[in-house]
Amino acid sequence: MMKEYSVLLGRFCPFHLGHQKIVDKLIYDFGEKSVLIIIGSSTTINSRTPYTFSQRKNMIRSIYPNIRILPLPDPEPNLITFHNDTNNVWLDSVEELEKRMKAKFTFFGGSVEDLKVLAERFKTKVLIDRKEKSNKISATKIRRALSKKDLKTATKMLDSKVLPLALDTRFVVN
Repeated sequence: MMKEYSVLLGRFCPFHLGHQKIVDKLIYDFGEKSVLIIIGSSTTINSRTPYTFSQRKNMIRSIYPNIRILPLPDPEPNLITFHNDTNNVWLDSVEELEKRMKAKFTFFGGSVEDLKVLAERFKTKVLIDRKEKSNKISATKIRRALSKKDLKTATKMLDSKVLPLALDTRFVVN
């Protein structure tokens, strides 16, 4: 029988309270054993992805010690932003992972835009609308705050267990 996973896929740079809200809801709705977190851009380090795969995994593990976490490298790790011409290669690698795991993935997220590319080949669902006022959390804002040592802003958007791990970056972030 094929295992079904409720998947949250992201770069998690850093793993913030918005991500946490989605994971908490997935665990509540489907159980921790059915939740899979895939860390994208797992081999990429740049201004938008200033943390290694291990650092991001540790951020998530600090809150969810038993959740399943897997890496997903970018087809072109040197790109700072995604290019539509690599989407098919990227989707192929997601399908390959699903096949290797003998699983069926359903992807969950915070907006239709986040899930648009995945929706071409997978079942997707917006779980918590990140456009609602109470869900306005942005990893870009957090990276900016951290680079300016603005801990007041960062603290509002990061779990207290994640904050010290998020501060541990030697890269210039924007």
